[in-house]
Amino acid sequence: MHRLIDKIIIHALSVFAMCYIMHGNTFLVLLYLSIILSGLNYYLINRENSSLSMKPGNVKEWIAFILEILTATISLFFPPAVTLLPIVMYDSVRSRNYIAAVISVMGIINSFLSLDVSSVILLYVITILFLSIILSIYTEKQDILQKQYRRLRDDSEEKNALLSSKNSELLQARDMEIHNAQLSERNRIAREIHDNVGHTLSRAILQMGALLAIHKEEPVHGQLEEVRQTLDSAMNNIRSSVHDLHDDSIDVKVSIAQMAQPLKENFNLNMEIDISDNMPRPVKYAIIGITKEGISNIIKHSSNSDVIISLNEHPSMYQLIIHDYNSSGSETNNEVKNDVKNEIGMGLENIRSRVESVNGTLTISEENGFRIFVTIPK
Repeated sequence: MHRLIDKIIIHALSVFAMCYIMHGNTFLVLLYLSIILSGLNYYLINRENSSLSMKPGNVKEWIAFILEILTATISLFFPPAVTLLPIVMYDSVRSRNYIAAVISVMGIINSFLSLDVSSVILLYVITILFLSIILSIYTEKQDILQKQYRRLRDDSEEKNALLSSKNSELLQARDMEIHNAQLSERNRIAREIHDNVGHTLSRAILQMGALLAIHKEEPVHGQLEEVRQTLDSAMNNIRSSVHDLHDDSIDVKVSIAQMAQPLKENFNLNMEIDISDNMPRPVKYAIIGITKEGISNIIKHSSNSDVIISLNEHPSMYQLIIHDYNSSGSETNNEVKNDVKNEIGMGLENIRSRVESVNGTLTISEENGFRIFVTIPK
């Protein structure tokens, strides 16, 4: 946009000089030629670097290079064309066309010797010439600064986005650590209650049973029976609370990740887990048991190279896939000994029973390795 404004200014000043140097058709021809040349060079010259090298960088710059030389040469043979030189000089500075610039200087000298006009007009043309050089250099510097500013702005935005991403990852990692610490603490509390308070209540209930057997007379027997019922109620409440705490402390993602850790020694493991935290207790136990059995079978019997463990939550179901295969495409060896088949069969029976316990469906495929596909409705 700055270049367009510069050219409009130079054209306006040049037209004033044309009116004094020429008239009639010559004036119109040079005016149209100046406009056409300026428009073409505005389109053709798009120099991306600030190098002082004169060599054009592409076909469009070569065309502009030749046009500038030809236009500057016209002023040597037709002195009134000196009014075209400001536009030529402006574009020559932009395109580093030193040949056209030298020819333009020669055209100015030739116009002093050949034109029969006032020297004031010629000095006016020279002034416009210098103004075009200054405008061209200034605009180019502005373009360079603007590009540098945009580059710095883009780099800054990219770094801010990267920093925001890293901060988000750190926050997620911190939240995960806090969550794991909370689960670990819940598990510890449940264990402490079970080992200490639970055992103490159990001993008290046994002692109360012994007292009931000894003291059968009323009203002592009835009062002891009420105490025993209170202890049983307290024991049931503690047992329920311990189970709830323990169930809340079970993180399916962490459990599967820990169970799958040994696979990384001999297999290329690809694990994808996308579930919410409010999975029902029976489903948690079923999925962890199925995954444990599947991983155990893979470690013991698989000779393939890759393993996929995928657990995803959908609006109406949970989906679990455990698949060992060869990513190279080579055929897998599915022939195993009878005792190994029996062991695998027992493992699959355990998996099937766990799936049925949560009303799920089990699909097993041996097309490329061993693939366990489980769906559990919500």
